[in-house]
Amino acid sequence: MWWGYSPALDIQHEVNESKTNCLGECLEVLIVGAGDARHIVKTLASSYLHHDRIIKYNVIESTLEQVGRSILLLSTCLEKNLGLQEATRYYLEIFGNTLVRPATAKYLIKLSNNLADIPTGTIDCPWLSLENFKHKDKDRLEAIFKFWKRATCENIPIVEYWDQRVRKSLNTRYDYRNGVFDWDYHIILKSRDVSYLTVQEYRFWRNNGIAFTWLEGEPVRSNPTLLSNIIQYGPGFVHYTYLGEITNGPFFTWILEELKHNRKYRATDVAEYEIMHCIYEIKTKEPLCEDLFASHRDRSILNSTIISESPNNEMEQESWKKEATKYKTDNIFWTNIENHKVIFHPITSIETLKFKADYVNRFDFLWVAHNMVKQLPNLSPLLKKGAIVLIELQKYLIEIREEKLHDFVKELKDNAKKCGLREIGDINSKKHCIAKFCKT
Repeated sequence: MWWGYSPALDIQHEVNESKTNCLGECLEVLIVGAGDARHIVKTLASSYLHHDRIIKYNVIESTLEQVGRSILLLSTCLEKNLGLQEATRYYLEIFGNTLVRPATAKYLIKLSNNLADIPTGTIDCPWLSLENFKHKDKDRLEAIFKFWKRATCENIPIVEYWDQRVRKSLNTRYDYRNGVFDWDYHIILKSRDVSYLTVQEYRFWRNNGIAFTWLEGEPVRSNPTLLSNIIQYGPGFVHYTYLGEITNGPFFTWILEELKHNRKYRATDVAEYEIMHCIYEIKTKEPLCEDLFASHRDRSILNSTIISESPNNEMEQESWKKEATKYKTDNIFWTNIENHKVIFHPITSIETLKFKADYVNRFDFLWVAHNMVKQLPNLSPLLKKGAIVLIELQKYLIEIREEKLHDFVKELKDNAKKCGLREIGDINSKKHCIAKFCKT
């Protein structure tokens, strides 16, 4: 729910590589159900490698909480006042950890406070458009940002929420959960070519929801951006407990890239490497020197340092109530990306856009999450002839067994053919995590 299960893609590279469409000066992109902003981040980072063109990212997510998280993560990548390592670790912790370091929590409070003014138009965000949302959706998005600020201060017991989910999921196997986690890792994940994720990291995440860790700081503050169904109720808020997934993890978006050197890396190291490169390239429009990346890491703890001890539960319960009024709304200084615009649409747009003349035959590129494949009949009329379609497969979902992976690809091919989509290359359920098509 909160992250995808396929690598971040440079959209311009994917379109150029296909050579099926003559593109103009404006690239219209539609991203459906990605769960995070990874494709936008990767495309922004790689834009200096391609022809200078306007790109409009039209994004549809299932919930407003996912919209808010995407805005927050994009803002973290674009904010000028953050250091390179600082922004990288803020991004990864907010993206994939139930608990974050105190410094990250303070940043989350400050940023949520500022972003709450974007839906109301108090702060102008030049790279973002929420015009397609109704007023009630904008009000609820504002409430979500305000909730994140308050919940971070009060430090909600998110690890308890996580443990409740694990207990309910495993039932009588809960006391032997580490054996279950080891089985899922060695028997399923390792057979699906996951190179850098270690069993210690995976088991640690399955136990408490903390995916990315560093020795330099202990994660003890709750990350409320992972909570669902946030609604303002009088002067306060109501919310559900943790409803995200608890079996696969946020690892597969940034750790699947094969690094050139042969050092032993954790998933955290690879994800940090990839995000740091992206943020640097967005801001400077040039590649990051390997020596510069190394200068941000202590060589003595760079390789294969595993954290396997859960944070102190009493520290998690400390409240920062005084911090709630500390931060005033200030202007956020973002890196200039004038040729790029992120446009969010409500989830109802999936069924309504095909009836709007402005959107029929509009898009050059479509990316669809694995759980949105049934929406292809609604999405295909929106594509230009020759448009590229990338569909996420279920390769890295632990709960999906081998025969189901094959069945999913077979059904996908049938549905795509009915929607006027032609396969680009072979689709192998065991090898590939993305299926490529072209609109005929």
